[in-house]
Amino acid sequence: MSFFAFVAQYYAERLHWYECLDLTACSEAALLDIAGEASALHKFLTDILEEGYTTTVNRLIGQTDAFNRLQRFLSIVLPQLGGFSERERFYLFPDLIPLPQLTTETFTGGATWELQAYLDYLDHLSDAPVDIAPCFEHADQQQRWQAKTQVLMTEMVAFLHWLYARLAQPAPVVPVPLLRDTLLIHLGLTWLRRSGMPIPVPQPLIIGRKFADLCGNGREIHGALGNVIYRVLREAHSRDLATLRRHFATAVHADPDIPASFTRACRDYLATLALDGTPLFIESGVQGTFPLFLLSLIDNTGDMVFYTTTPWLYPTYEPIVFRKNYNYLRDMETIVAHDHLF
Repeated sequence: MSFFAFVAQYYAERLHWYECLDLTACSEAALLDIAGEASALHKFLTDILEEGYTTTVNRLIGQTDAFNRLQRFLSIVLPQLGGFSERERFYLFPDLIPLPQLTTETFTGGATWELQAYLDYLDHLSDAPVDIAPCFEHADQQQRWQAKTQVLMTEMVAFLHWLYARLAQPAPVVPVPLLRDTLLIHLGLTWLRRSGMPIPVPQPLIIGRKFADLCGNGREIHGALGNVIYRVLREAHSRDLATLRRHFATAVHADPDIPASFTRACRDYLATLALDGTPLFIESGVQGTFPLFLLSLIDNTGDMVFYTTTPWLYPTYEPIVFRKNYNYLRDMETIVAHDHLF
Protein backbone atom coordinates (compact mmCIF):
# COMPACT_ATOMS: atom_id res chain seq x y z
CA MET A 1 0.00 0.00 0.00
CA SER A 2 1.41 3.38 -0.98
CA PHE A 3 1.90 6.39 1.26
CA PHE A 4 -1.07 8.12 -0.36
CA ALA A 5 -3.52 5.23 0.06
CA PHE A 6 -2.50 4.69 3.68
CA VAL A 7 -2.71 8.36 4.64
CA ALA A 8 -5.93 9.00 2.71
CA GLN A 9 -7.59 6.13 4.58
CA TYR A 10 -6.33 7.49 7.89
CA TYR A 11 -7.65 10.99 7.18
CA ALA A 12 -11.03 9.64 6.07
CA GLU A 13 -11.40 7.51 9.20
CA ARG A 14 -10.31 10.22 11.62
CA LEU A 15 -12.46 12.91 10.00
CA HIS A 16 -15.50 10.66 10.26
CA TRP A 17 -14.68 9.90 13.90
CA TYR A 18 -14.28 13.61 14.77
CA GLU A 19 -17.62 14.47 13.19
CA CYS A 20 -19.44 11.70 15.06
CA LEU A 21 -17.81 12.50 18.40
CA ASP A 22 -19.99 13.62 21.31
CA LEU A 23 -17.84 16.45 22.60
CA THR A 24 -19.97 16.86 25.72
CA ALA A 25 -18.97 13.37 26.84
CA CYS A 26 -15.21 14.12 26.60
CA SER A 27 -13.04 15.32 29.44
CA GLU A 28 -10.93 18.44 28.90
CA ALA A 29 -7.77 16.32 28.68
CA ALA A 30 -9.35 14.07 26.03
CA LEU A 31 -10.56 17.09 24.05
CA LEU A 32 -7.09 18.60 24.18
CA ASP A 33 -5.54 15.40 22.83
CA ILE A 34 -8.16 15.02 20.09
CA ALA A 35 -7.90 18.66 19.00
CA GLY A 36 -4.11 18.38 19.03
CA GLU A 37 -4.26 15.48 16.62
CA ALA A 38 -6.69 17.32 14.36
CA SER A 39 -4.38 20.33 14.36
CA ALA A 40 -1.43 18.10 13.46
CA LEU A 41 -3.37 16.60 10.53
CA HIS A 42 -4.12 20.12 9.36
CA LYS A 43 -0.48 21.20 9.74
CA PHE A 44 0.85 18.16 7.87
CA LEU A 45 -1.14 19.11 4.78
CA THR A 46 0.21 22.66 4.95
CA ASP A 47 3.77 21.38 5.35
CA ILE A 48 3.79 19.01 2.38
CA LEU A 49 2.08 21.67 0.28
CA GLU A 50 4.96 24.02 1.11
CA GLU A 51 7.41 21.29 0.11
CA GLY A 52 5.87 21.06 -3.34
CA TYR A 53 3.69 17.95 -3.00
CA THR A 54 0.76 19.79 -4.56
CA THR A 55 -0.62 16.80 -6.45
CA THR A 56 -0.72 14.67 -3.31
CA VAL A 57 -2.51 17.35 -1.30
CA ASN A 58 -5.00 18.05 -4.07
CA ARG A 59 -5.83 14.34 -4.38
CA LEU A 60 -6.27 14.04 -0.63
CA ILE A 61 -8.50 17.10 -0.49
CA GLY A 62 -10.45 15.82 -3.47
CA GLN A 63 -11.16 12.55 -1.65
CA THR A 64 -11.75 13.86 1.88
CA ASP A 65 -12.20 17.67 1.84
CA ALA A 66 -9.72 17.49 4.72
CA PHE A 67 -8.79 21.16 5.01
CA ASN A 68 -12.36 22.40 5.38
CA ARG A 69 -13.52 19.58 7.64
CA LEU A 70 -10.52 19.93 9.97
CA GLN A 71 -11.01 23.69 10.19
CA ARG A 72 -14.70 23.21 10.99
CA PHE A 73 -13.94 20.70 13.71
CA LEU A 74 -11.25 22.89 15.27
CA SER A 75 -13.57 25.92 15.19
CA ILE A 76 -16.06 23.91 17.28
CA VAL A 77 -13.67 22.32 19.76
CA LEU A 78 -11.23 25.19 20.44
CA PRO A 79 -13.84 27.43 22.14
CA GLN A 80 -14.48 24.59 24.57
CA LEU A 81 -10.77 24.63 25.47
CA GLY A 82 -10.70 28.25 26.54
CA GLY A 83 -10.92 30.05 23.24
CA PHE A 84 -7.22 30.06 22.42
CA SER A 85 -6.32 29.99 18.73
CA GLU A 86 -4.85 26.89 17.14
CA ARG A 87 -1.38 28.47 17.06
CA GLU A 88 -1.57 29.55 20.70
CA ARG A 89 -2.74 26.14 21.83
CA PHE A 90 -0.70 23.69 19.73
CA TYR A 91 2.37 25.44 18.30
CA LEU A 92 5.79 25.81 19.89
CA PHE A 93 5.68 29.59 19.39
CA PRO A 94 2.37 31.35 18.70
CA ASP A 95 3.61 34.13 16.41
CA LEU A 96 4.79 34.06 12.82
CA ILE A 97 7.83 36.31 12.41
CA PRO A 98 8.35 36.89 8.68
CA LEU A 99 11.83 37.98 7.64
CA PRO A 100 11.59 38.71 3.91
CA GLN A 101 15.26 39.65 3.76
CA LEU A 102 16.07 35.97 4.42
CA THR A 103 13.60 34.37 2.01
CA THR A 104 14.72 36.24 -1.12
CA GLU A 105 18.29 34.92 -1.11
CA THR A 106 19.19 32.08 -3.47
CA PHE A 107 22.24 29.85 -3.44
CA THR A 108 23.80 28.94 -6.79
CA GLY A 109 27.17 27.69 -5.64
CA GLY A 110 30.03 28.34 -3.28
CA ALA A 111 33.01 26.79 -1.57
CA THR A 112 33.26 23.01 -1.28
CA TRP A 113 33.92 21.68 2.20
CA GLU A 114 34.63 18.34 3.78
CA LEU A 115 31.70 17.84 6.12
CA GLN A 116 33.67 17.54 9.36
CA ALA A 117 35.79 20.58 8.49
CA TYR A 118 32.61 22.57 7.85
CA LEU A 119 31.07 21.47 11.13
CA ASP A 120 34.27 22.38 13.00
CA TYR A 121 34.17 25.79 11.32
CA LEU A 122 30.57 26.34 12.43
CA ASP A 123 31.44 25.12 15.92
CA HIS A 124 34.18 27.73 16.29
CA LEU A 125 32.05 30.47 14.74
CA SER A 126 29.46 29.91 17.45
CA ASP A 127 31.91 31.07 20.11
CA ALA A 128 31.88 34.66 18.85
CA PRO A 129 29.03 37.06 19.70
CA VAL A 130 27.09 38.32 16.70
CA ASP A 131 25.33 41.66 16.30
CA ILE A 132 21.95 40.67 14.86
CA ALA A 133 20.38 44.14 14.94
CA PRO A 134 21.10 44.86 11.23
CA CYS A 135 19.05 41.79 10.30
CA PHE A 136 15.81 43.38 11.51
CA GLU A 137 13.77 46.33 10.38
CA HIS A 138 12.39 47.14 13.83
CA ALA A 139 13.49 46.54 17.41
CA ASP A 140 10.17 44.83 18.16
CA GLN A 141 10.77 42.32 15.37
CA GLN A 142 14.21 41.56 16.81
CA GLN A 143 12.79 41.09 20.30
CA ARG A 144 10.11 38.68 19.07
CA TRP A 145 12.75 36.76 17.11
CA GLN A 146 14.91 36.52 20.22
CA ALA A 147 11.91 35.34 22.26
CA LYS A 148 11.20 32.61 19.73
CA THR A 149 14.87 31.64 19.62
CA GLN A 150 14.84 31.26 23.41
CA VAL A 151 11.85 28.91 23.17
CA LEU A 152 13.48 26.90 20.38
CA MET A 153 16.81 26.58 22.17
CA THR A 154 15.07 25.52 25.38
CA GLU A 155 13.30 22.80 23.40
CA MET A 156 16.56 21.75 21.72
CA VAL A 157 18.22 21.43 25.12
CA ALA A 158 15.33 19.32 26.42
CA PHE A 159 15.69 17.03 23.39
CA LEU A 160 19.45 16.88 24.02
CA HIS A 161 18.92 15.82 27.66
CA TRP A 162 16.57 13.07 26.47
CA LEU A 163 19.15 11.92 23.91
CA TYR A 164 21.91 11.86 26.51
CA ALA A 165 19.89 9.39 28.59
CA ARG A 166 19.66 7.18 25.49
CA LEU A 167 23.44 7.30 25.05
CA ALA A 168 24.18 6.38 28.67
CA GLN A 169 24.42 2.64 28.01
CA PRO A 170 27.01 0.13 29.29
CA ALA A 171 27.99 -0.75 25.70
CA PRO A 172 29.22 2.05 23.42
CA VAL A 173 26.34 3.75 21.59
CA VAL A 174 27.55 6.17 18.90
CA PRO A 175 25.29 9.16 18.13
CA VAL A 176 24.79 9.58 14.36
CA PRO A 177 22.85 12.82 13.72
CA LEU A 178 21.28 13.01 10.26
CA LEU A 179 22.00 16.47 8.92
CA ARG A 180 20.79 19.02 8.03
CA ASP A 181 17.91 19.05 10.48
CA THR A 182 19.96 17.95 13.49
CA LEU A 183 22.83 20.45 13.18
CA LEU A 184 22.19 22.04 16.58
CA ILE A 185 21.83 18.62 18.18
CA HIS A 186 25.21 17.64 16.71
CA LEU A 187 26.78 20.83 18.08
CA GLY A 188 25.10 20.20 21.44
CA LEU A 189 26.49 16.67 21.65
CA THR A 190 29.93 18.02 20.70
CA TRP A 191 29.76 20.65 23.47
CA LEU A 192 28.59 18.07 26.03
CA ARG A 193 31.53 15.84 25.19
CA ARG A 194 33.92 18.80 25.37
CA SER A 195 32.51 19.57 28.83
CA GLY A 196 33.50 16.12 30.02
CA MET A 197 30.26 14.18 29.55
CA PRO A 198 31.06 10.50 28.81
CA ILE A 199 29.62 10.10 25.32
CA PRO A 200 31.28 8.91 22.10
CA VAL A 201 32.24 11.40 19.39
CA PRO A 202 29.14 12.21 17.28
CA GLN A 203 29.42 10.86 13.73
CA PRO A 204 27.06 12.95 11.59
CA LEU A 205 25.73 11.84 8.21
CA ILE A 206 24.31 14.10 5.54
CA ILE A 207 21.93 11.62 3.92
CA GLY A 208 18.56 12.75 2.60
CA ARG A 209 16.80 13.64 -0.62
CA LYS A 210 19.70 15.80 -1.84
CA PHE A 211 22.11 12.92 -1.28
CA ALA A 212 19.72 10.59 -3.11
CA ASP A 213 19.78 13.00 -6.08
CA LEU A 214 23.29 11.71 -6.75
CA CYS A 215 21.74 8.34 -7.61
CA GLY A 216 18.64 9.48 -9.49
CA ASN A 217 15.60 11.48 -8.49
CA GLY A 218 15.96 12.01 -4.75
CA ARG A 219 12.29 12.77 -4.23
CA GLU A 220 11.26 9.58 -6.02
CA ILE A 221 13.76 7.49 -4.05
CA HIS A 222 12.49 9.00 -0.81
CA GLY A 223 8.93 8.28 -1.89
CA ALA A 224 9.78 4.68 -2.75
CA LEU A 225 11.34 4.16 0.70
CA GLY A 226 8.22 5.62 2.29
CA ASN A 227 5.96 3.34 0.27
CA VAL A 228 7.84 0.33 1.66
CA ILE A 229 7.02 1.51 5.19
CA TYR A 230 3.30 1.74 4.46
CA ARG A 231 3.22 -1.53 2.56
CA VAL A 232 4.82 -3.27 5.55
CA LEU A 233 2.41 -1.64 8.01
CA ARG A 234 -0.50 -2.81 5.88
CA GLU A 235 0.70 -6.35 5.20
CA ALA A 236 2.35 -7.24 8.52
CA HIS A 237 -0.96 -6.78 10.42
CA SER A 238 1.08 -5.31 13.27
CA ARG A 239 2.09 -1.74 13.97
CA ASP A 240 4.86 -2.40 16.53
CA LEU A 241 8.32 -1.01 15.81
CA ALA A 242 10.22 -4.32 15.94
CA THR A 243 7.92 -5.81 13.29
CA LEU A 244 8.26 -2.75 11.08
CA ARG A 245 12.07 -2.79 11.30
CA ARG A 246 12.29 -6.52 10.57
CA HIS A 247 9.91 -6.56 7.61
CA PHE A 248 11.19 -3.25 6.19
CA ALA A 249 14.77 -4.58 6.12
CA THR A 250 13.61 -7.51 3.98
CA ALA A 251 11.16 -5.69 1.72
CA VAL A 252 13.26 -2.64 0.90
CA HIS A 253 16.05 -4.61 -0.75
CA ALA A 254 13.59 -6.37 -3.02
CA ASP A 255 11.99 -3.12 -4.18
CA PRO A 256 12.81 -2.31 -7.83
CA ASP A 257 12.21 1.41 -7.23
CA ILE A 258 15.26 1.68 -4.94
CA PRO A 259 18.31 2.12 -7.23
CA ALA A 260 21.21 -0.22 -6.53
CA SER A 261 23.50 2.80 -6.84
CA PHE A 262 21.73 4.46 -3.91
CA THR A 263 22.13 1.34 -1.76
CA ARG A 264 25.84 1.16 -2.62
CA ALA A 265 26.35 4.86 -1.91
CA CYS A 266 24.73 4.54 1.52
CA ARG A 267 26.76 1.43 2.36
CA ASP A 268 29.97 3.20 1.34
CA TYR A 269 29.07 6.27 3.36
CA LEU A 270 28.35 4.20 6.47
CA ALA A 271 31.66 2.38 6.00
CA THR A 272 33.59 5.67 6.09
CA LEU A 273 32.31 6.30 9.63
CA ALA A 274 34.13 3.22 10.95
CA LEU A 275 31.84 3.17 13.98
CA ASP A 276 33.33 1.66 17.13
CA GLY A 277 29.92 0.97 18.66
CA THR A 278 26.29 0.50 17.72
CA PRO A 279 24.81 3.57 16.00
CA LEU A 280 21.96 5.66 17.31
CA PHE A 281 20.57 7.47 14.27
CA ILE A 282 19.09 10.83 15.29
CA GLU A 283 16.50 12.48 13.05
CA SER A 284 14.01 15.31 13.39
CA GLY A 285 11.26 12.89 12.47
CA VAL A 286 8.10 12.32 10.42
CA GLN A 287 8.44 8.92 8.66
CA GLY A 288 11.94 7.72 9.53
CA THR A 289 12.63 6.52 5.99
CA PHE A 290 16.38 7.11 5.90
CA PRO A 291 17.14 5.81 9.43
CA LEU A 292 15.14 2.66 8.71
CA PHE A 293 17.02 2.18 5.46
CA LEU A 294 20.43 2.74 7.07
CA LEU A 295 19.59 0.23 9.81
CA SER A 296 18.61 -2.29 7.12
CA LEU A 297 22.14 -1.99 5.68
CA ILE A 298 23.76 -3.02 8.97
CA ASP A 299 21.50 -5.98 9.81
CA ASN A 300 19.31 -3.82 12.10
CA THR A 301 22.19 -3.43 14.54
CA GLY A 302 21.63 -0.16 16.33
CA ASP A 303 18.68 2.10 16.98
CA MET A 304 17.06 5.36 15.93
CA VAL A 305 15.28 8.23 17.66
CA PHE A 306 13.13 11.09 16.37
CA TYR A 307 12.12 14.45 17.72
CA THR A 308 8.52 13.77 16.61
CA THR A 309 6.39 11.97 14.04
CA THR A 310 2.94 12.08 12.42
CA PRO A 311 -0.27 11.04 14.24
CA TRP A 312 -0.66 7.85 12.18
CA LEU A 313 2.92 6.71 12.85
CA TYR A 314 3.01 7.71 16.52
CA PRO A 315 1.60 4.37 17.79
CA THR A 316 4.53 2.62 16.04
CA TYR A 317 7.28 5.09 16.86
CA GLU A 318 6.14 6.12 20.35
CA PRO A 319 9.05 4.34 22.16
CA ILE A 320 11.62 6.35 20.18
CA VAL A 321 9.89 9.75 19.86
CA PHE A 322 10.64 12.71 22.13
CA ARG A 323 7.51 14.83 21.45
CA LYS A 324 4.06 13.68 20.42
CA ASN A 325 3.04 17.08 19.02
CA TYR A 326 3.87 17.05 15.30
CA ASN A 327 3.15 20.81 15.07
CA TYR A 328 6.48 21.58 16.74
CA LEU A 329 8.45 19.93 13.95
CA ARG A 330 8.69 22.72 11.38
CA ASP A 331 9.84 25.27 13.93
CA MET A 332 12.65 22.89 14.89
CA GLU A 333 13.59 21.91 11.33
CA THR A 334 13.36 25.15 9.39
CA ILE A 335 15.42 27.42 11.59
CA VAL A 336 17.65 29.88 9.75
CA ALA A 337 20.80 27.89 10.55
CA HIS A 338 19.48 24.78 8.81
CA ASP A 339 18.08 26.61 5.81
CA HIS A 340 21.09 28.81 5.16
CA LEU A 341 24.06 26.73 6.28
CA PHE A 342 23.06 23.66 4.25
